[in-house]
Amino acid sequence: MKFLSSGEKIRTLRNQLSLTQEDLQSEKITKGLISMIEADRRDITYDMASKLSEKFNQKADELNTILNIDEDYLMRTPNEDAELYCLNKLKNDDITEASIREVFKLAEEFDLLRVKAETYIKIGQIFSKKRNFEEACAGYEQAIKIYKSMQRNEKLAEIYLKMGLCKTNDFKYDTAIVYYNLSQYYSFVYDDVKTQKLCLYGLANCYRYLNRIDLALETIEKYLVVANVDDYYYNHAYNIQANCYESKGNYDKAIDIYKTLLEKSLDKDNVFISYVYNNLGLNYCYKNDFTESIKYFEMAEEIISKIDKSLLSHTLIEKSIVFLKQNIFVDAIKSVELGLKYAKQYNDIQYLIKGNYILADIYGSLKNIDKLVNVYIEMADLLIEHENKKDLNIIYNKLALIYLKQDKTALCEKYLLLSENLLKQQ
Repeated sequence: MKFLSSGEKIRTLRNQLSLTQEDLQSEKITKGLISMIEADRRDITYDMASKLSEKFNQKADELNTILNIDEDYLMRTPNEDAELYCLNKLKNDDITEASIREVFKLAEEFDLLRVKAETYIKIGQIFSKKRNFEEACAGYEQAIKIYKSMQRNEKLAEIYLKMGLCKTNDFKYDTAIVYYNLSQYYSFVYDDVKTQKLCLYGLANCYRYLNRIDLALETIEKYLVVANVDDYYYNHAYNIQANCYESKGNYDKAIDIYKTLLEKSLDKDNVFISYVYNNLGLNYCYKNDFTESIKYFEMAEEIISKIDKSLLSHTLIEKSIVFLKQNIFVDAIKSVELGLKYAKQYNDIQYLIKGNYILADIYGSLKNIDKLVNVYIEMADLLIEHENKKDLNIIYNKLALIYLKQDKTALCEKYLLLSENLLKQQ
């Protein structure tokens, strides 16, 4: 793609509109000056660009042609036009690989460092949507290197935040915390209040998953002090708060928070409300109030079935706990297996793992060792694929114990050795 100089733009527009150099003359703009500008032997000033763009637009109106150029267009250099073109391309959520290659080529040709950085960010976002979080973070790392080389460190807070989100979604919470803390540092240095709040939310979420419940509560309360009711994560923060009280066994406190959230929400038919119903179902289950529990799980299921089936695995798998606690194993298996079907369909790794753990508990209670072993082997394959060494070690030890009790020495030894090799890698 060719980007024109100011002189080339003026000559091209003049010819397109059938204007002569004399037609463009005005006070302080002579034919000779226009000739030199078109030959790129004189720079164009803002005042000249303003007068020329006015003449071009006026002539376009007479010809019933839509032009809409301004002085900024006439004054931009080819480098500036190339940068603007690339940045506009990158705004497209559906950008293709071909467009990304084109942008990279232009960035190299015109030495557009900002464009390179923003392209790597776009690549990070694309891989993140595909749940390829390693590649996403690799893209973000490249963007950070470029912005550091440009001494544009004010951009780093947002990029480190994105990396923290990737690691959270990849269940690597300790690493996510590192990135959130880096993001928080730069957001304070450059007074980026929005990112500061998002870091607090992200940190609280990670602390919760790592079972550092008191720290999670302390952090989410800091978030709620600085957050506004219109912030995207405001209600979600109360959800985290309730989750923390649930983890501490204070189910009544958690239920109170969830019911307050229901009272606040005007829209009863959205994904967030389905989370609240789902979590109310869990808390009533923990209180052994199974009637209320099933009621809320079914309300969650009704909403999710209509608006986002990718989340059905959450409700179906967690609803199985209600049946399991009552020793209604047939319904528990039916619910968890349906949940696993949706988790596989939508590549929901967290609930594939969670659902298989529950299924293992069911077959363990039923003393169905063959099916229990099949679940553990399937889980092992899943955990290997996603490099979850901690849970994988647990599964290897469980398999070794089963084979030990069955006096299957070779298989027992196999899984003990696999467990030992994992420990050496950590």
